[in-house]
Amino acid sequence: MSFQPRALLLGSLLLLGGCDEQQAQYRLAMKHLFQRDYPAGAALLATLSDNGHGPAQFRLGFLYRLGFGVPRNPRLAIYWFEKAARQGEVGGQYWLAESYRRGEGVPASPELAFQWFQRLAERGYAPAQYQVALAYADGQGVAKNESSAVGWLRKAVAGGHADAARRLARAYHHGELGLPPDPNQAAEWERKSRPTRF
Repeated sequence: MSFQPRALLLGSLLLLGGCDEQQAQYRLAMKHLFQRDYPAGAALLATLSDNGHGPAQFRLGFLYRLGFGVPRNPRLAIYWFEKAARQGEVGGQYWLAESYRRGEGVPASPELAFQWFQRLAERGYAPAQYQVALAYADGQGVAKNESSAVGWLRKAVAGGHADAARRLARAYHHGELGLPPDPNQAAEWERKSRPTRF
């Protein structure tokens, strides 16, 4: 009977050891990228990605998107973004949504873009909240809903997204998104779009 707990402990330690090795390889890949040795970084990321490492899958997708260390290939970028996204990797989800929004590597699909942005927005990711707000404001991928647009803009501003504050300032300045023209509110939201100085 004492064999099972020991075997379980040994198995857990081996798994943790593998995770540490993956993290060490990932850190080394990132070091190569920061030193602009893109081919070496891409090679390490490819190995990690093939082994299911979500952060590496996202980074490899981005390298394919930009053509750094690998040939530029939007379709492979999407492949790796989707792999990372399905593991809950924020970067993978965001860039998969962006790819659908822009039609890069996949046919443009405002509906799929909105679905992926919505998932992230609900998790509190301000750039996705901003994209959800824009989709509601313009009726892209979802029915137009100005009050939802304003609500998501406010959430994005609370998350520190300056463009969301500028969009609210513009809405108050011109009386858009169902908001009345209000120069004081416009000035307040414009102030929130500027970086805080200490």
